[in-house]
Amino acid sequence: MKHSYLIKVIGVMAFAAVCLLQPVGVTRSFAQTTTHQDSVRMRWWAHARFGMFIHWGIYSVPAHAEWYMNNGHVPRAVYEKYAKEFDPTKFNADTWVKIAKNAGMKYLVITSKHHDGFCMFNTKATNYNVVKDTPWHKDPLKALSAACRKYGVHFGTYYSIMDWHSPYQGASDPNPEHPTYNPTHFKPGKKGAYIKYMKTQLRELITQYHPQIMWFDGGWMEGWTPKDGKDIYNYLHKLDPSLIINNRLTGAGDYETPEQQIPPNGIPGHYWETCMTINDDWGYNAADSNFKSSETLIRNLIDIASKGGNYLLNVGPTAMGVIPKPEVDRLDTMGTWLKANGEAIYGTTASPFTTQLPWGRCTQKPGTLFFEVFDWPKDGKLVIHGVHSKPERAFILSDKERTTLKVSRRGDALVVNVPDREPDKICTVVALEFAGKPVVYNPPVVGPMMKSFLSSTVFTISPAPGTEIRYTLDGQTPTVGSPLYSHPVTITDPMTVTACYFRDGQAVSGTSSATFTKLEAKPAVSLNGPSSGVEYKYFTGEWTSVPDFTNLKPVRESVMPDFALPKKRALQYYAIEYMGYVYVPVTGVYTFYTSSDDGSNLYIGNDLVVNNDGLHGMTEEHGIIALEKGFHRIRVGYFQSQGSDGLEVKYEGPGVGNKPIPIPDTVIYFKR
Repeated sequence: MKHSYLIKVIGVMAFAAVCLLQPVGVTRSFAQTTTHQDSVRMRWWAHARFGMFIHWGIYSVPAHAEWYMNNGHVPRAVYEKYAKEFDPTKFNADTWVKIAKNAGMKYLVITSKHHDGFCMFNTKATNYNVVKDTPWHKDPLKALSAACRKYGVHFGTYYSIMDWHSPYQGASDPNPEHPTYNPTHFKPGKKGAYIKYMKTQLRELITQYHPQIMWFDGGWMEGWTPKDGKDIYNYLHKLDPSLIINNRLTGAGDYETPEQQIPPNGIPGHYWETCMTINDDWGYNAADSNFKSSETLIRNLIDIASKGGNYLLNVGPTAMGVIPKPEVDRLDTMGTWLKANGEAIYGTTASPFTTQLPWGRCTQKPGTLFFEVFDWPKDGKLVIHGVHSKPERAFILSDKERTTLKVSRRGDALVVNVPDREPDKICTVVALEFAGKPVVYNPPVVGPMMKSFLSSTVFTISPAPGTEIRYTLDGQTPTVGSPLYSHPVTITDPMTVTACYFRDGQAVSGTSSATFTKLEAKPAVSLNGPSSGVEYKYFTGEWTSVPDFTNLKPVRESVMPDFALPKKRALQYYAIEYMGYVYVPVTGVYTFYTSSDDGSNLYIGNDLVVNNDGLHGMTEEHGIIALEKGFHRIRVGYFQSQGSDGLEVKYEGPGVGNKPIPIPDTVIYFKR
């Protein structure tokens, strides 16, 4: 796990494209295309929705979280001594598993080997393990595997590919007194030996503990390839064809693993699971008391389920083997809520609504829609737009009597009469039952995605079977008398298009609007005798945002062929300013992107086009600008604090393509 001070904490509804467990240069998806066989294998996992993640190791002794060996620059020989102090006499596997079960968690995943290389299981591959190298001499994985079987909880193990203790991997900075391990690299000629070691341990995990999930991490280490990941994936499935494997092997995997964030629309077409901490750290940190509220955790679970995902929520036990009380208290509250409302979470599929409901979320099962209400209507009327079918019954899920609620129709909306007083302050679930599959009309989609144009553009409106589309061009709500959409429409002026589905003269969906903006192309600049490449200036210092480079003195200046990070750079605390010109082949509207860890920004001329600033993991942002054909001054600022780094600069537009691509070195220039 990556140390939590780099985590951009995400609220219940927020999202940033960040993956701190997997700090690689780009966001990559390696989940497999789903087959029927995969669906059968994944069925229990997809039904479960909620699991417990456990980060436990000898890093709990110094109590500075799981990245302490790296972030504290602790030499291997010094760190090894923590094993001699690890004696968790209060550990009780049954207690841990019952905490998970009482919380409503259906599976459990524990670290068998984290990045520090210490093995929390009985392995013959190394003596650096909990049975042989601690005064405790016990195997927690054996106990937890048995307890999970006893209480009906699925068991899983975490395994890090990166290994700061391995003789086969080298530290990024091997300073004997102040080492930095992340990212490690394979020592020359040692990759094969490490993979053999790894396979030995994975076979032990499969045969000794029979996990149903293998959760990998650390695949960003230098030298590990998608081919290696695919090889391990196939190796494991030969040992156990039913095993479920996450995507962080790189090259293969069964499900996606966004970290500390909830994708705004889930990850359609893929199994996925958000892993998240209860406080800020994964491993135990005595100083970390920033615990999320029970309300946030419950609503996170609901939000994730409504988007078709699972929630893997982490606990970090102490060196004595105790899950901290603030974490247990929150899990107990979640369990209480799930006892009353679990039917709306377990075994459900994603919401049929393409946009989030303004007052809550929705999950579904065949014939039933569950509406998880965060903001209770003050007037006692829950308004649900877009549900065309008439429900046979409505009731509050936690109501043991399941008293029928009155439902009426108001235009395209169902109106459910609910009690004036909210039954549950965190979230009340209102269930609607239907005779068959309910018909839901989402608001129309007004395209194209690009809403800026130079002289003219054509808009389209997505159809829905059995309906007609009415629209307006002034932002007003369409009525049955508004223009009927039948084919793409050309516009030459800025305007707001608003659309709605109608059926039998009545609106049957909510409205959607798209504002089209007319731009003026920025003039190109003259550039005589340009040279290929981009100039950059390299600075050292500590920042929390991209600095103002005006009065800073660079450590060095040079030229790069493109916007890649120079190979010669510090591991942390530096910044770079790139300056040059980009040639665009056609006058038109262009979109520029930066993906960075930490912050970045991009200017064209004096215009800030992309603002991707701040402390965060690998995050992508974009901006739009109209440009004349020719050369345009481009400037990219970037800074790195701690942990992993990364920068990518992309664009798309006329003459380039309709998908973002890295800006090639063939269109980047500087003036000597």
